[in-house]
Amino acid sequence: MADDNVPLISERLSIPKYTVDACRAAIRGEMVPVALGLELSRLCIIRGMRYHTGFAKELHGTLPEFTRALNARAIMNNTIPDMDDSLDEETPYCIWHPEVASESTYRCLVQRYPHMTYQVARACAVAGYTDLYLELDIVPDAHIAEEARECGSTAIFNHIMAASVTYSIMDDYTRSIDTTNLKPSHLNGDTAVRWMLDIKQEFTHADVEDEDDFSLFTSRGFEEHYFNITEDMCIDEYTTPKRPAYDVTPLLYAPLPVNLPTVEKDLLILMAAYYGDIDRYARLRRPVMIEKEVNCCVRGIYHSTMFAIWWARQSHLKPKPAAIDQAIKARYIMNNVLKPISPNDSSSLPYLISYPGLGHPSTYRVLAAHKPLMMPQILRACIAGNYAELFQELVTKATKSDIELLVKHHRIIDPRFRDAVDKRMEELGFSLTVSSNTIPEVELARSSVNIPRNASTDLVDTSFSSSSKMQFMNGLQCDVSLVELLACLPEEWKLAEGENRHVELDYVEWPPNWEKRGPSS
Repeated sequence: MADDNVPLISERLSIPKYTVDACRAAIRGEMVPVALGLELSRLCIIRGMRYHTGFAKELHGTLPEFTRALNARAIMNNTIPDMDDSLDEETPYCIWHPEVASESTYRCLVQRYPHMTYQVARACAVAGYTDLYLELDIVPDAHIAEEARECGSTAIFNHIMAASVTYSIMDDYTRSIDTTNLKPSHLNGDTAVRWMLDIKQEFTHADVEDEDDFSLFTSRGFEEHYFNITEDMCIDEYTTPKRPAYDVTPLLYAPLPVNLPTVEKDLLILMAAYYGDIDRYARLRRPVMIEKEVNCCVRGIYHSTMFAIWWARQSHLKPKPAAIDQAIKARYIMNNVLKPISPNDSSSLPYLISYPGLGHPSTYRVLAAHKPLMMPQILRACIAGNYAELFQELVTKATKSDIELLVKHHRIIDPRFRDAVDKRMEELGFSLTVSSNTIPEVELARSSVNIPRNASTDLVDTSFSSSSKMQFMNGLQCDVSLVELLACLPEEWKLAEGENRHVELDYVEWPPNWEKRGPSS
């Protein structure tokens, strides 16, 4: 008998509430939470639907993601569900996890729903149903090839790779299938292969938005991932240890193979961005930016004009991250081109416009006339470039806040610049101590000596700071010295797999027996 106190499902979908017990019960397929308004709760329900037959069937038709999960579970139970084939929102993308259906079920499914041909083909690659795959007679798809390779379906993999061209039909980022706009594609690590779906993340406390208790830092209770083909974000009651990854280190210093092995390519993306390598970055990047990617792109743009131009022409990416937009403008300024600086632009103006290159004095003079807001960084550039005459000209137009910002964050050693600043402060009626500290503002990067355990994005160190010593690339930092160290290390100097200890490359304790062998060993 239904509980009269339980609200209607339509009402429950607007109730955001988090409880640990409700999430656990949903994951275990024991009970549907009363409150369905929280995204975490819905993910836990979808997780329960996919793993537990019959769970939450009353939610069929309430939300598209619930309906798709229930239909996927039915298929994996060897039951063909009733679906409106004119509605993509009822068609599940992944129908092979956590279980595969029988070959006969998939055959019947594609006969009844021809628009699911590629989902069935992908399931064949997971399950090794070679006969059915060949019956489908589909365009060779790179994602199905990657799946077949990882699942050991050698016959299917070889059949696909024997084709003169492979295409990107399936899209694991958007859970979509496009058979009308065929795009040639190599195997590029853009597939959420079967074993990745077993890498679980433990749900955590989810904050419920409260208008009376606003916070900039709220937790959704899970980490969003660029792959979500099961639509549950791989949520669970525990976190799965990462499986040993393919060592991408050799791919950092060698040309990329035509077809990538199945790797965690995020480190390759970050390093391509860091060095401003257009070819590698354009090939490897994902449709959504990964963690630390903006920092690496900013560094690459500052150090590579061609990378800056490439980024400036990515008109489809709107809006560009502000930090990238700032870096593009800075690189153009240092190349004496002010075209990207629009008259109405006041929110994404770069602060660092004098490193790693310098513009011509005439460029900074015109910039100061058109963008008075940039006076502090222009004066800083004059100091960096030893443009004393221009500095003395422009400082007479500087406001009190301009001088305060300049003096607060930058040392001024040369008396020509110091005297001009002192004179302007006297004119404005205030006084500040001008630092003559000889410590350089931009210090040389110091390479790490800590031996990394393995190649991963954890080795890329990023931070944000507004302190005087950290005004590098508009406050964004990016340090890849650990990655570079790992790439340089001889194999015998690396830590053994599974070895978990702190080791420094000091040539005393490490590498072993160095004093006996010497550099030529």
